[in-house]
Amino acid sequence: MICPHCLETIDDGSYVCPKCGGYTGAGSHSDFIFCEGCGARLSPHDRTCPKCGRPAPGILSTSASASDLAAGKTASFPKLTSEMIETERAQASAQSVLSDSLDPSATNILNTGTDPQEDPFHRKRKVPRGIIAAVVTVLVIGAAAFCVVEDPFGVMPGFYSWLREAASEAFPSRQIAESAQDDEGDANATDEGADTTEGESVLSDAELSDDEAFTRLNGLYERIVAFTDEDQLGMVIDDFNGAYLLADKSVREDTARGAYALRDRVQAVIDELEGLKLTSSSVYEEDREHLIQLATWMYERVDVICQSWDISLAVPEGESMTAHQTEILQPLREAGSSARESFDANVSSWRPRQK
Repeated sequence: MICPHCLETIDDGSYVCPKCGGYTGAGSHSDFIFCEGCGARLSPHDRTCPKCGRPAPGILSTSASASDLAAGKTASFPKLTSEMIETERAQASAQSVLSDSLDPSATNILNTGTDPQEDPFHRKRKVPRGIIAAVVTVLVIGAAAFCVVEDPFGVMPGFYSWLREAASEAFPSRQIAESAQDDEGDANATDEGADTTEGESVLSDAELSDDEAFTRLNGLYERIVAFTDEDQLGMVIDDFNGAYLLADKSVREDTARGAYALRDRVQAVIDELEGLKLTSSSVYEEDREHLIQLATWMYERVDVICQSWDISLAVPEGESMTAHQTEILQPLREAGSSARESFDANVSSWRPRQK
């Protein structure tokens, strides 16, 4: 046999030329080659072991001396033909197919999911999501009700205080300032004392005699007239004209309290007039109706100012007040002067006279 590299005659069946160390191609190139160091399988064209790095068998010349091996002198690498490379690729492909065919998970007909232990014929029973959502909703509502009723964290008083403040800002005309009530308490007590006899309730359940009816009606008339004679209404009008366009909302709120307090006092007079119990044959029934009408006109005059105050106080902080001036004065323009003119035309002639 002749070496294809150095053309020297060598023994038949030799894989490596003893002179040049070249691969002779003897035998089947499909025979397995194993690393002499770690035993890993090598391809015929591998120069070193891909696992441990040791030179492949046949790379080093069999006749190399120890000094040559220490110096790293190796024989020339064997030539690889295209046929050998294609054969090696076919073997690798066949090996991968064999490996895949032996994969237990690839032939498991019971595995329908990613879990190899899952049994499609005995699935675990899951709780419906609707039941879970219903249970969570009940728990949340129950916890909220407990917090509101028991107030374990002590936050409800603050919440109620915030709610009252929000209601006061949203409906300022329905709020009665405590300071205004305190300031006017003595004046109201004096007026009521003048209107009633000593020891008599303002709203008595007993029917009034004619003399008692005249006394009460005359006192209520004086209270109605005082709204203009004592310039209470004039002060409310002046306060509105001077403050309804101020940028400071707190100043507007303080100024508006006088109008709301006056409206409440007028309403108190109307309630007292409607609550008087006169006899069926009382000669003062018409006088009471006249006073109720006078008080109603006065209420309308004050209420329209309160409506304008409501709009002024509703303007958010930072916005231009003059931009809302037309909107604020709209209730006053719509009301006109009919209530004032009717009051002035009848207030003198409707004064109660003893009969």
